[in-house]
Amino acid sequence: MTATDIAERSGGSRKIRWLAIGIVLFLIVYSGAWFLAASQIETRLSAFLDGKKATGSSAECADMDVRGFPFRIGLFCDKVRLDDTAKGASATFGALRSAAQVYRPGHAIIELDGPAEIRISPGLSVSADWELMHASMQATLSGLDRTSITYDQLAGTAVVPSMDDDAPDGATHKLAFAAGHGELHLRQNGADLDAAVSIDKLDTKLDGGPSLLPALNASADLTFVDRAALMEAGGLVPNALHNSKGEMRNLTLDFGGGMVTTASGPFSVDDRGLISGEFHVTMKNIEGWRQNLVKAFPDKDDTVMINNIANMLTALADGKNEATVKLNVRDGIAFLAFFPIGELPQL
Repeated sequence: MTATDIAERSGGSRKIRWLAIGIVLFLIVYSGAWFLAASQIETRLSAFLDGKKATGSSAECADMDVRGFPFRIGLFCDKVRLDDTAKGASATFGALRSAAQVYRPGHAIIELDGPAEIRISPGLSVSADWELMHASMQATLSGLDRTSITYDQLAGTAVVPSMDDDAPDGATHKLAFAAGHGELHLRQNGADLDAAVSIDKLDTKLDGGPSLLPALNASADLTFVDRAALMEAGGLVPNALHNSKGEMRNLTLDFGGGMVTTASGPFSVDDRGLISGEFHVTMKNIEGWRQNLVKAFPDKDDTVMINNIANMLTALADGKNEATVKLNVRDGIAFLAFFPIGELPQL
């Protein structure tokens, strides 16, 4: 072996040794950075949750832990609790699990377990459970860019105050609900906020009775103009959609048996949350709608109104069982031609 061979072998060994040292140093620094970040998440989140108590609202993440080393980082809680004393609202949920890849911390996946118990004064309470609830969030330095929530096999009950004029004080109704699948998607689109929501096989029963209507498949696709900043602020807050406008690209209600209604058109929301707009509405199987709605709302006044609306639609369609009309909404009241037919909830 020549001196040159020995020198080359020695130089190669030094390179391998320095490479090994570099890898070890990187692993030490990386591990330290990961555990430091995990500690900071726990510390800062705990301080943030404690600080919220001074505002009359609080949140609790029981047995908080940050896990996922080495390639992921995520927050885990055995139970989640939210309280807002100012609004008389509280909510509890099961375990929460979240994860983000360390090389893509702005994209987080979250799973939330049931059961959920939600109470809102006065007199509204909701109990629900599900097979899977999954959320995906993509954030930038200024806030959320887009988020999606999906769930499977949702079921629960809602206890709501009675709206009957002759009901005694404190009377309530128990509404049972179930849905096979549902999705909510929100994203920034320039200065606008795009929203899409869907629900499959929604079934509702009142006070232990039969299903109010056939199982519903529904979807909506809409845009709120100049409301992208709501994502950066972390989501909707009370009155966030007041004094806004937008476009309903498509709303579909499908009860099966050919009972399908679609709607689209521009709308606006005033400073009280009342909706106004002009919608292009198509209703198929008018007679099917009539029969099912009369069963669901047997009150005499409701039955008269349902029959009148069905007769009007049939007349506008020249006796056919499908009609396409313009539905005008002014300050939350929906009009068919010049006749008020219903009231939309405030946003």
